[in-house]
Amino acid sequence: MRVLTVVLGLAACSVFAFTSTAAFAQSVSIERVRQMAFDRGIVDLEEIEYKRRRNIWEVEGEDARGDDIEMHVDATTGRILKMKRD
Repeated sequence: MRVLTVVLGLAACSVFAFTSTAAFAQSVSIERVRQMAFDRGIVDLEEIEYKRRRNIWEVEGEDARGDDIEMHVDATTGRILKMKRD
């Protein structure tokens, strides 16, 4: 019975460690990314999507002239990794 208690306790700790690590991976909120997009000239947001595997925010929109803008933001640090205007 004691072994079962220890095993269940370790399993609970593992689940807690995994969930807290996953929550930490995305520390930049969608609201912050939205504001970053507006600060960099996007006036019409078409899409903001979190890519969990790459841990980035992908932003698509248009500037005031109607040109397309694509932006990738690191979801942990908030650093802009890519900004492309077409």
